[in-house]
Amino acid sequence: MVRVLVAEDSPLMRRVLIKILQKSPFIKVIDYATNGQEAIEKVASLRPDVVTMDVEMPVLNGLEALKAIMQTCPTPVVMISTLTQKGAEVTLKALSLGAVDFIPKPSAYSSELESIENEIIKKVLNAAKANVFGKKVDSLNTTKIISVSKKPLVKPNAIFIGVSTGGPKTLGEIIPYIKSDIGVPIFIVQHMPPNFTRQLASTLSERSSLFIKEAEKGEFVKPNTVYIAPGGKQMELIISGGRTVINIVDGPNDLIYKPSVDYVGFLLANHYKDRLVAIMLTGMGNDGAKAFAFIKKLGGFIIAEDHSTAIIFGMPKAVIDQGIADLILPCTSIAGAINSIFS
Repeated sequence: MVRVLVAEDSPLMRRVLIKILQKSPFIKVIDYATNGQEAIEKVASLRPDVVTMDVEMPVLNGLEALKAIMQTCPTPVVMISTLTQKGAEVTLKALSLGAVDFIPKPSAYSSELESIENEIIKKVLNAAKANVFGKKVDSLNTTKIISVSKKPLVKPNAIFIGVSTGGPKTLGEIIPYIKSDIGVPIFIVQHMPPNFTRQLASTLSERSSLFIKEAEKGEFVKPNTVYIAPGGKQMELIISGGRTVINIVDGPNDLIYKPSVDYVGFLLANHYKDRLVAIMLTGMGNDGAKAFAFIKKLGGFIIAEDHSTAIIFGMPKAVIDQGIADLILPCTSIAGAINSIFS
C-alpha cells in the first residue's frame, strides 16, 4: 500500500485528486496539506511514501516546500503542474530540485483531471519506487577523466542518451561536466510533453559549456552540440548534400512515447553504425531496450546507469538484463567516462 500526502490549497482540486487516487486499491491517502509549510510538517510527522505537491500554495509555495522536504526528509514528490511555458519553467526547476515526476494540471475544470486519472495513479505508484537517497554529485569528481575498464574499439562519432522519469535531475548531474570540446554531437531523448523539452534545454544550458538546444527540423548536425528531441514529436537524421540534417516528424501513432528512445535509437544506430556511444539513464519501463540491443549488435558502445543512483531503475535495468552494457556506472561517473572515451 502506497501512503500518499496530498498538498493542494484548492478544496475542489484537492477533492478531485483524492477521489482519483482512492480509486486505486494500492493507494491510501493518509492526509492533506493546504500550504507548503503544513506539507513540510506533515511529511516529517507522517512519513508518507509519496507527496503530490501543487506549485502555487500560500505561506510557502510548492518549490520552497519541495526544497525543504528534500533537505530534511527526502520523500518522492510528484508535482502538479500546468502545461504552459511558465508551468514548464517551474516544473523543470522542481525536477532539478529532486521531484520525481509531474502530473499535468487542468487549465480550467476539475473534470479534465479525471480524464487522465490512470496516468495520475500510475505516476504516483511509480514514484513510490523512486530512489531519492541516491549519491549526491561531487562537482570536484565529475569533471575528472576517470579510468574506464573498457573503451570503444573505434572512435565514436556521436553520443545518444535515453532517459525518462528522474531525467532532468540526472542530466543536470552529467551534461554540465562533459568537456566543451567533446568533438561529437549528443542526442537526447527525454520523455516529456511539448514546451518542456525546450525549457529543459534552456535549464541545462545555464550550467553547461556545451551548446544545448531543442532539435529543429532542417538544421545541420554539429559537434559539441546537444540536441534534445522535442516533446510530442520524433527526431530523425537524414543526409542532404552530404551533410547530416535533423528531421522532426510526428512518427507512428502506435508508439506510447513521443519522443521514443527506441524510435530514435534505431535510426541513430543505422546512421552511425559502430561509431555510436549509447547511454541509458533513469526511467520507468523499457523504452530503448530494443534499440540499445540493435546498437550493440552493430558494434556500438553501451553505458547504463547503476541502480545506486538511478531514480527509477527501469530503463537501465532493461539494458543491463540483456547483458549488453559495456559499462555500468553511477551517474556521478558517467561524464568522466565520456570524457575518457573522447580524450
